[in-house]
Amino acid sequence: MRSIAKLCVLATILLLVFTGTSCKLMDQLEARDHLNQGVKAYTAKRYDEAVEEFRSAIEKDSELVDAYLYLAATYRAQFVPLATSPENLRKGQEAIATFEQVLELDPQSTNAMANVADIYRNMNEPDKAKEWYRRLMEISDEKAQALYGIASIDHSLADEKTGHDGDNVENLTEEELAEVNRVVEEGMEALREALEIQPNYTDAMEYLNLLYREKAELAADDEERRRWQNEADRLALDALEMKRQLQREKERARRQMFIKAEEESAEEESQE
Repeated sequence: MRSIAKLCVLATILLLVFTGTSCKLMDQLEARDHLNQGVKAYTAKRYDEAVEEFRSAIEKDSELVDAYLYLAATYRAQFVPLATSPENLRKGQEAIATFEQVLELDPQSTNAMANVADIYRNMNEPDKAKEWYRRLMEISDEKAQALYGIASIDHSLADEKTGHDGDNVENLTEEELAEVNRVVEEGMEALREALEIQPNYTDAMEYLNLLYREKAELAADDEERRRWQNEADRLALDALEMKRQLQREKERARRQMFIKAEEESAEEESQE
């Protein structure tokens, strides 16, 4: 009798485990369905519908990272860069909060980090943007791109102060000049480091050229101004030549791929 009772208890436990597993599997399948429906709505730019579908997917499976990523992307798609209306800023904050949820599940998500940095930049919060780019720098494969992000912010900050062709430099106070020089130096250092990591990074070369021109605008005398202008001109030419070289390499790789495909096709025909 006692052994029968034990068997009954064991059967009950197994039934509960099986039922729980079955329910979890059903929830995961439903979550995937909501995710797929949300992607369709997102692609069709039916953003309100997409938000509801992604939220439903998360309710069914709170560990479905793709649902959080798409939900964050949907909020971001509705965010207008640099627009300051409360509704627009709310969309930006919703996107940031959701990308942060992605990072709770996947702390190495470079997609989430880069998006948060870019949203903060487009919300005109450069310090927070640079903070997130520094977090992105901790992931070695993304370090050059993160350094570029910091430098591009520094250039925007400097250019806003100095004005077109440096026409506002003479109106800056000593404190403002010191701050502009600081961000320009920070940007230059970041780009030089990025180019050490990725020597053919032409976007970084072009922004370094722009920062050299900022240094020329801030120069104390004509000799220093000419030196920075010459450095900028040299770098602009180097960037142009690098672009041409990369394009030649791309064309060469494309031709090689085409030749290989033709050879494989000819070989298949000879074997028939």
